[in-house]
Amino acid sequence: MLFGGAGSRFSFGVFLKPVTEEFDWSRGSLAGALALAGLATGGLRPVAGLLADRYDPKIVAASGLLIGGIALLVMSRVENLWHVYILFVIMGVGFTLASPGAVAKIVSAWFTKRRALAMSVAGTGSAVGETALVPIAALSVAYIGWREGYLILGAILIVIILPLVLLLLKSRPSLGQHADGYIEGQESDSTGFSDNSANPNVGMSLGQACRTGIFWRLTVGFFI
Repeated sequence: MLFGGAGSRFSFGVFLKPVTEEFDWSRGSLAGALALAGLATGGLRPVAGLLADRYDPKIVAASGLLIGGIALLVMSRVENLWHVYILFVIMGVGFTLASPGAVAKIVSAWFTKRRALAMSVAGTGSAVGETALVPIAALSVAYIGWREGYLILGAILIVIILPLVLLLLKSRPSLGQHADGYIEGQESDSTGFSDNSANPNVGMSLGQACRTGIFWRLTVGFFI
């Protein structure tokens, strides 16, 4: 999920030169679309987290991948600069829904003792996606064309990654399953967890988190 989202999002630089040359647009005008998408992503990230909390995070993330993939496919047909701006905002919305916020919700439901390790492993998807998909986009642009490059990226998201997410990803342990913090044979409560520290549904509220220093240090760091 993070592989596809990050790899597609960071491929923008590959398309900058051929698109501006074909339409005689300035680089600044095209880069403005990316800036607008970045603002949309930043503003909507809390909304994506709220949706992942309230609804099934797998469905939220899968919807984001679908939206982003469709936007990539349609990018292959653009003819006007305003088309690019609209599609980049839509793309930003999609990749925000499939952001690490949804991943964190899923990982925290499955891992307690090894949650940090699990988050680290999941987070490598972004870096690997950038490493793999940007060169694929570059080769597509160089040997086929930039329109075909967008088609290939969109197809990777919708045809390969989205079905894998729907088939293999589970938002939370189902009946008879448990997170890794559960100790077999230990006395548990009605939720099936041995204590609250192993229950991914027990944690701080937003208000409680806002009263801690680490929350604001993380917030400032990510904001920068």
